[in-house]
Amino acid sequence: MIKQPSEWYQTSSETVSELEANLSQKEAKKYRLKWLKTVLYQMDNFGQSCEDCSMFRHALTACLKTLKNKPVAKGDEESYFNTLNGIVIHLQSKHKLTPPGENMGIWLALGLAIGAGLGYVLNNMATGVTIGLVTGLVIGGILDIAARKQGRGI
Repeated sequence: MIKQPSEWYQTSSETVSELEANLSQKEAKKYRLKWLKTVLYQMDNFGQSCEDCSMFRHALTACLKTLKNKPVAKGDEESYFNTLNGIVIHLQSKHKLTPPGENMGIWLALGLAIGAGLGYVLNNMATGVTIGLVTGLVIGGILDIAARKQGRGI
């Protein structure tokens, strides 16, 4: 059964679409509006059963209203980014969701470390680091794609 989006989600999505239309490309990228739609979707999924998500929904609604005001005050920007960071931390810790590229970054670092060790053993650092880099990128990419397909992506 497909869950119908809530009225909050529809209203918030429309607000984000209006902001995308009214703000410059640079500002839209700064406020991460395209990614925000995914965050809204995930919050809508968990909002009915999670009290924290419900509180974050109200805070995010207030922040989106203040972003519509031109010019945006420095304090309002800070509040928006703090709220967004709090939401992402909550979604990661309580609902086990992963932000884009998280697995890629972790496995890239692990692959480089293992590759450096392999390069030392082989007496050829360039080959070892290259093998580690490629391995880390492949494993991290596969895990990121799997998380997105399973609906665990933010």
